Amino acid sequence: MSSHNRNVPGWANLGPLSPTRTFVRRVRQTNTNTDAVLKFRAHKPTEKRGHRFHSEALQMRELTRQATPGVLPVLDIDAGTEPAWYVMPHARMLADVVSEAETLQQIAGHILLVAETLTALADRGVYHRDIKPDNLFWYDGGPVLADFGIAYWDEAGQTAEGEKLGPTWFMAPEMRSMAKGETGQHADVYSLAQTFAVFLQGGAMPLPGTFRAGADDYHLNDHWNGHTDPLSSLSHLLEAATRNRPQDRISIGEFAHELTAWLADNQDPITRSHGFRRGWGPMDDHERDREETRRLMVRAAAVLADVVGDRDYGREHSPYDKPDTFYLLGPQEWPENSPDGFESDGHLAFSITHRSRDRRILLYAALWGNEVAFVAETQRSAADGWELEQHWPLTPWARTRLPSAAQNLRTLTEQVKLAQL
Repeated sequence: MSSHNRNVPGWANLGPLSPTRTFVRRVRQTNTNTDAVLKFRAHKPTEKRGHRFHSEALQMRELTRQATPGVLPVLDIDAGTEPAWYVMPHARMLADVVSEAETLQQIAGHILLVAETLTALADRGVYHRDIKPDNLFWYDGGPVLADFGIAYWDEAGQTAEGEKLGPTWFMAPEMRSMAKGETGQHADVYSLAQTFAVFLQGGAMPLPGTFRAGADDYHLNDHWNGHTDPLSSLSHLLEAATRNRPQDRISIGEFAHELTAWLADNQDPITRSHGFRRGWGPMDDHERDREETRRLMVRAAAVLADVVGDRDYGREHSPYDKPDTFYLLGPQEWPENSPDGFESDGHLAFSITHRSRDRRILLYAALWGNEVAFVAETQRSAADGWELEQHWPLTPWARTRLPSAAQNLRTLTEQVKLAQL
């Protein structure tokens, strides 16, 4: 049994929270039945990333003890100075709350609270350095930060010169290759502004570099109704926060101050535009990648459904499904692109159920930048859920929407199909 499958004192392990990050688990407190999330250390305690985990867990515990606002609290933690796990509340993604916001001002208000939290932490010499939508949550009525795995805690920490830190889409230029003594002091404002831009532009991944106010690919008017002046003013604030050179950027405190002023000056509700979206250009490449990959996956699922007798022709799993409905059990072959292992820029998941209902095929696609790779496995039902029957290795990465990606999935589908005959 994997060490990540075990229970820890006071908490029942209910399985992985996502298909690829099996060290993050859904748990339930044994005496109160409270649902929460447990994060195991994913590397050996002697490794650099193991040391980072110890620092993250202990420092987050200290922030919790100090009742630091705007930070997801620690509910429980392993004993000692090298904790192997800690537990956090099960919180909602801030991106989900943002998607339900009716006005731009509501979203700006959420971002302002995050900026104020980052300002307070910066005043204490703490820099998160990994701000992105996946690390922002909604808990106890407001937005909170989580995942301090590569944070700077007023000390050099476990990072090496030349090491890349942070998420590619949201990473400040100076964080793409660590210089000696780089703290990331100016990185959080860049990453938060890029996150804000994603929220304002319907989830489209941000273009690298400076947000260019007035340029064609950065028009907020494509997504929001209202007078040009407030949107133009906000665009220039995003530009000031995402300058390539750290010394040219405004600070996180200045960003919070300017966003406060913008909200005070623009109280007439700015609502979403539901007109035609531009269908060409970098801003919607990610969405087009997903849709073409989904088309290929639907076709592959239908082929396999014909073989195993699934009259529903497979089921697509949403990110909002309960995690226990879809999880991979085979070897994890994903490339490490973050301190916590592999973090995709999106994924698609399908399951195809055998006519006997006691076996299923899982088909999974991971998007990373402009590339996609696929993996498949068959599972059979067991007393405590599902157990692995056969695993097919990760396909080569290929550029999305090009013939090689379709060929990789077609080859994988044929291999799975032959195993069912």
